Amino acid sequence: MKLGLTMKKSKSIQILKQQGIIKFIKYKLNKIIDKYIKKINKLYEYILLIFLIYFKKTPFKKPYKFILQTYAVSAHWALKEFLTYSGNLQNFLLYHDRHINLNNCKNNDYYVEFRYWLDYKPLYFFINKLLIHKTPILILTRDPISRLKTGINHGDSKEELDGVRSVNKTFNLQDNLNISLDRIRFENKNGYNINQKIPSLDSIYYMINVKLNFKYFSNIKYIKSKDILYIDAKELSPKNAFNTIKKLSNKLKFTSPSESDKQKYENILWNEFAWFLPYRLLIDNDILIVVADENRVFLDNDENYTYIKENLIDIKKYLVDDKNKLFDKISINIQTSNWQIIQNNEILIDKLKKYFKEFMIVLEEKVNERKNNLVTEEDVLNFLKEHKDIRDKLKNILDYELQHIKENRPDIIDSWEYYQKFIKLCNEEG
Repeated sequence: MKLGLTMKKSKSIQILKQQGIIKFIKYKLNKIIDKYIKKINKLYEYILLIFLIYFKKTPFKKPYKFILQTYAVSAHWALKEFLTYSGNLQNFLLYHDRHINLNNCKNNDYYVEFRYWLDYKPLYFFINKLLIHKTPILILTRDPISRLKTGINHGDSKEELDGVRSVNKTFNLQDNLNISLDRIRFENKNGYNINQKIPSLDSIYYMINVKLNFKYFSNIKYIKSKDILYIDAKELSPKNAFNTIKKLSNKLKFTSPSESDKQKYENILWNEFAWFLPYRLLIDNDILIVVADENRVFLDNDENYTYIKENLIDIKKYLVDDKNKLFDKISINIQTSNWQIIQNNEILIDKLKKYFKEFMIVLEEKVNERKNNLVTEEDVLNFLKEHKDIRDKLKNILDYELQHIKENRPDIIDSWEYYQKFIKLCNEEG
């Protein structure tokens, strides 16, 4: 705790010295506002829940298709996108979406999601009071050791000196690209750390103690519904996803995916450019260029671009050598009307070509640096072998939380290669 306070204090002093009193005050105010907004939102959700239970009300006046329980670093984003592709099936996020947001769920084509991400702890022992008991429950699973690996490698957008995350920061042609593309930070044993530039196995302590939720059994034992389906992350791989969603559509009674959309299910949604892209470049003070991945996965799923994405065109062929290694993997997007304004400005186009020549070099370096430092499941197992305290804690958690999956879908448990190695390790090491 003392270490955390020291880091915050030094950061404040750094802002004061480098940017002056105004930036210092702004930083402090942002911290205070963020802290209390989160507390107010949480209080609002609890009050609403208690009100609904006391008056025996349910927010679900229209029947929903099913309940979805999602867990972090388990292909949850992919699953939700694939469900959207299937007849535009919508989701209502209980304990997160506001009560009134149900009005946006047209007809009965929606499902209710419980998001057990990170350390989020809803009052799940009250859930029974709010749900339609005959509704099926779909639960997303993944090999726990693979979840730990991905949790360590996941990273987050870098926090700037003013406390703002860099994910939506806007850059210009004068910025140093080595600094601009330094956009990712990772966790250590105590959580997010501004100085942690590569994945750290020590963060396994943070993942198990704080961040990752493994409460598969705890989150269903209060629910009366007996119609529980499990889907494993491997079933959502590019080669399996389309057929998996097709089977689910029959079981859960939603629109079956169209053959014409099959390619969408083969896209890898979380890719090597995560946190580096989208990259926002502002030119001539008001013209925005956005670099994204080739399929615009991060762009299309970012609400900041909802109102412009349909009018964007990819201009990379005018600015980047098509022999560049990353040429086929990225897109350089601009609104059509803005491209018409600048495309004949030879001086500006020349500047952009020089900028993106360096941009592609630095981006490749940053991507490779991250790739070269990723941890593997074997690394996780070796760490757990050497650290009995956290190994025993994880074993005790999983022994309890996986019991229902073991009873009802032993094939899923048997398919978890690294979990099986973990159990063998625990038996050997004691």
